Amino acid sequence: MTTTVSTPTTGNKQVRRSASEWRALMRAFARSGLKRTQFCERHGLALSTFTWWQSRLRRESATRAVSEATPSPVGALFVELAQEDKPVAAASANWDVELELGSGVFVRLRRGAC
Repeated sequence: MTTTVSTPTTGNKQVRRSASEWRALMRAFARSGLKRTQFCERHGLALSTFTWWQSRLRRESATRAVSEATPSPVGALFVELAQEDKPVAAASANWDVELELGSGVFVRLRRGAC
């Protein structure tokens, strides 16, 4: 499927584009295989404006990805571990949790008889 992005020619008058139009331009740019300067010349875009929108849309995309990965209720940051439909505390009074942080650093949590 080919998407065509047309750029209206209005002489020296500035053209205002919506965020959705810029998203379409960025998709067309990604498929074009051209350098930014070449793409901007072909579509009558200012390189500085193109670069600004490229940065803005990347930030929005990253922000959206983080917000989708974060649980919506702020209080739901903890998840109860269960074993065979029983809470961990009921399944076993003793447990070990080890988290490797890299570079030889570990966090170890233990519960139970010493």
